[in-house]
Amino acid sequence: MALESASFISGLVSANPPGTDAISQGDDHLRLIKTVLKASLPNADEAINGIHTKATAPSSTSAGQLWFDTTDNLVKIRNEADDGWIILLASEGSRLLKTTHAIQATTSSLRSDTYIDTGWSITHTALSTSSTLYVHVDGMNDVFSAWDGGSEHQYTNIRLANTSGTLIVGTTDNILVGDIKDLVPSGLSSCEWGFGLSHTWKVTSGNRPTPDSGTTYTFDIWSKQPTAAGGGTTFVNGDMMVWEVEE
Repeated sequence: MALESASFISGLVSANPPGTDAISQGDDHLRLIKTVLKASLPNADEAINGIHTKATAPSSTSAGQLWFDTTDNLVKIRNEADDGWIILLASEGSRLLKTTHAIQATTSSLRSDTYIDTGWSITHTALSTSSTLYVHVDGMNDVFSAWDGGSEHQYTNIRLANTSGTLIVGTTDNILVGDIKDLVPSGLSSCEWGFGLSHTWKVTSGNRPTPDSGTTYTFDIWSKQPTAAGGGTTFVNGDMMVWEVEE
């Protein structure tokens, strides 16, 4: 009999080939099965269980594809444009739409009585105009002193700012992440203290900074170090994240 015509698995006829077909048609049936399987399962670059389960994203993607990211224990779905992943999570009426992560490089020593740019920054392209963004920073703040005596403190404060250093409306300003008093031990010219820093700011849709391009926003960490003439602050081993949540 003539070879059946099929583009996907559902088009295959389970009764074919009949026992009366010529042996010479066997290779045609095998090629058809391979063609249909590859067209029906275009992303099957390894054993699958209906969802890609692995620590790394699949090498071949398509819109609507599901991926269980075993590194973060998150279920993700490929977006419509097939250029990114959306995290699927529902909790108490909220839905996590997207996360962004950026590693921050160690800064040079900062000394300023007014806010200056630390160089730590993250850019996030929002999926929704009504969502809430949670901007988080983690890192180490090394404060050093080169003076002693008296009662002065050297403080290190941070704020979440736009690219011009302006405080993001609605967020807490002057977050204290380091505080040392003039305690240089006798015989030493300077001393240093390390402070771990971790803070999350909530940015509502109405308080987002002016978009850099469409719905892309840049958040900067700015810092000031009052009375830092005899010392300074270095930000070390940092990272920033943005969680976009539909609430």
